[in-house]
Amino acid sequence: MFFPRALVIAAEPQLRATLVEQFAALGRYALREGRIGAPGEDWPDAAVLDEAHCDPEALAEARARGCVTRVVLIADAPTSPPQGVDAVVTRPFRFAELVALLDAAPSRAAVGPYHFEAGELRAPSGARLKLTEKETAILTRLARAHGATVSRAALLRDVWGYGPNLSTRTLETHIHRLRRKLEQSPERPRWIKTEGDGYRLAASEEDPAS
Repeated sequence: MFFPRALVIAAEPQLRATLVEQFAALGRYALREGRIGAPGEDWPDAAVLDEAHCDPEALAEARARGCVTRVVLIADAPTSPPQGVDAVVTRPFRFAELVALLDAAPSRAAVGPYHFEAGELRAPSGARLKLTEKETAILTRLARAHGATVSRAALLRDVWGYGPNLSTRTLETHIHRLRRKLEQSPERPRWIKTEGDGYRLAASEEDPAS
């Protein structure tokens, strides 16, 4: 399933306008307004910052709270990535070079004994488990949270495009079906955990009783 990654761009107006146009044409990223320092469930998957819009303190604070956004800094001269920045691209740069740096960390996750990457779920034997489009989208969204809880509202927004006030049991139905496929005891899930008003993927080494 095609599931665009959320992207924030913070740069001087002319550069930002150019990048917004290029990423819109690319189609693999969904442009999101706002800043990296939002609550965990709303952190974007990736961010492009120029030096004038990179706040080291705010970025460090976001990292300390578990932010896993892939951050690429646009610099005027060659430099090592500052704390909290994953990669640096130096002006002048090619758009393809920037995209390659953003794409360097695809979503992957362990779902118990299963391996989930690039939209495919595989058993330890290597066999591919059949998932529906929405089941794949749910796992993709949970994988991008790297073990953090993703709220019900965020899943309904990102997977179905639903607004925050919609009342539906659609998500719960799909989670139940996923658990029937993956869990030995769906009524006592070990790998797709319910946390508050959301869900998260448990690490394979995590205590299943937690």
